[in-house]
Amino acid sequence: MEEKKDVVKKKTNQKHKTTNRVKTTKKVVKKEEPVEKVETSVEKELEIPTRQSKATSFNLIEVIIIMVITAAFGIVIGSCATYFKDNVIDKNSVPEGFEEFVEVYNDIADEYYSSIDKEGLLEAGIKGMVDFLGDPHSAYLNYDDTYNFNQELEGEFIGLGVTVTMDENSNIYIVEVLKDSPAERAGFKEGDILKKIGDTDVKGMDTIQTSYLIQGEDGTKVDITVERDGKDQVITFTRGKVEISSVTYNLTEQKNVGYIKMSIFAKNTPKQFKTAMDSLIEQGATSIIIDVRDNSGGYLSSAEEIVSLFLDKGDVVYQLNEKGIVSKIKNENKKVYDVNLVVLMNTSSASASELLAASLNENLGTPLVGVRTFGKGTVQKQKQLSSGAMIKYTIQEWYTPNGNRVHEVGINPTNEVVLNEDYYTNATLENDNQYQAALEIAKK
Repeated sequence: MEEKKDVVKKKTNQKHKTTNRVKTTKKVVKKEEPVEKVETSVEKELEIPTRQSKATSFNLIEVIIIMVITAAFGIVIGSCATYFKDNVIDKNSVPEGFEEFVEVYNDIADEYYSSIDKEGLLEAGIKGMVDFLGDPHSAYLNYDDTYNFNQELEGEFIGLGVTVTMDENSNIYIVEVLKDSPAERAGFKEGDILKKIGDTDVKGMDTIQTSYLIQGEDGTKVDITVERDGKDQVITFTRGKVEISSVTYNLTEQKNVGYIKMSIFAKNTPKQFKTAMDSLIEQGATSIIIDVRDNSGGYLSSAEEIVSLFLDKGDVVYQLNEKGIVSKIKNENKKVYDVNLVVLMNTSSASASELLAASLNENLGTPLVGVRTFGKGTVQKQKQLSSGAMIKYTIQEWYTPNGNRVHEVGINPTNEVVLNEDYYTNATLENDNQYQAALEIAKK
């Protein structure tokens, strides 16, 4: 996934259909099934795999051409969104070759018998082009989804540091105050209802619009009026950096075994991972369980940075295929940690999680406990549109250090353990037989 991207902030008076930074505490546990073990080696002639129906397939050249066309369409149509005249696109402002698209848009916008969401109509056109690829990892993300996507992967932002949601009366209230955040230092509490940001009344705004009002330059101050216990009060706070945690860790009941759970591979995940490693080793851990179950991935570079902490300089972290040219990505640094490792994984472990598991296994013989992973071995590029929305499309495919394909294949466990049925109704460490199996291996 490409790391260079700038989020285009949209005006806060625009209506949005989704909420932002809302956390739910109920965890849905998917049942796992043992899977047939598959292993495929890389061949010279490669085809980018897709999870589309069997009726349609594209070879590598076709996919590359389609990606280029999609990128061009996305850029042009994103620019076209700025050329509205009475809410209709001016045909004279559109480059040659796109007249038919604009003609259809204008006909529907002008003549459809019912009212039309013109912005939604334009979004549907862009989304349709990306959907044409038949690639589940190439997608159009509207403004709201782009905002959430970027915050999660960046791992930090400048703002208040609260999780908010909206009730049935359209009140925006705080459901969580993040630890060590500007909000905690300023005295905000769970249950506070946001009334005003500065002099702006937030009644009728959605959570993303409110978030943009709260965010600003680091070190700047803003007054926020909240309702608490039926009374309004003004809290002045100083905007600051808020770090989103993607790593949790603890020393297990086996005092020489540490446990690290990663929920996503964000930009700041390697830094958090190093903090966890240093703390656990200082507490006496000589073996570490790395849990990437239900981790759908993130930045490959973050996984590469974490894996490199355990490899010798010159070891192959993974291989990368770009337009038929396969290169080996090698570790450029010295080994930092020399400990025993065990990786926990499941069918929802994907992308960067699979890279970590495969690289540690093929380089160090690290045991992989659980079931076969998802099988997402492609890399996406992100393109920001002028509207604040984004398209992402596949540009590369990666393989394991030994050159094995991952996409639509997955990584097989060395120790297959299907999650205990009891865990689905009572999620405890005692019922987590995958964790218990990893612990038995790690403590030896």
